[in-house]
Amino acid sequence: MRECYGFALWGGIAVSRWKPDTGELIQKIRVPAPHVTSCAFGGADLNKLYITTAREGLTEAQLAEYPLSGSLFTIDLPVGGPEVFFFNESIGPNN
Repeated sequence: MRECYGFALWGGIAVSRWKPDTGELIQKIRVPAPHVTSCAFGGADLNKLYITTAREGLTEAQLAEYPLSGSLFTIDLPVGGPEVFFFNESIGPNN
C-alpha cells in the first residue's frame, strides 16, 4: 500500500486501498467476515497483510452466515508494506 492509504472497513467485509491525491479506490480485499477491525503488514519482506475481524455486534443469523468472524486472516501480497518507524526506541523490535 505504498504511497496510498489503507483502511479496514467495519461493516464492509474488506480492507481498501485509496490514492491520497485523488480519493480513488484502487483495491478492495474482501474477507469472509463483515466487521474488519484493522490491518497490518508483516513477514520478513513486509509482504503479508494481516487482517483482524470481530464478532461483536453480529446477530446469530450473521454469525451463521459468517462463521469466521473474529478470525485473523493473512494474505500474501506481490509487494511489501511501508517500513515501520518507532516513536519510542525502547519498544522497537530489537528491545
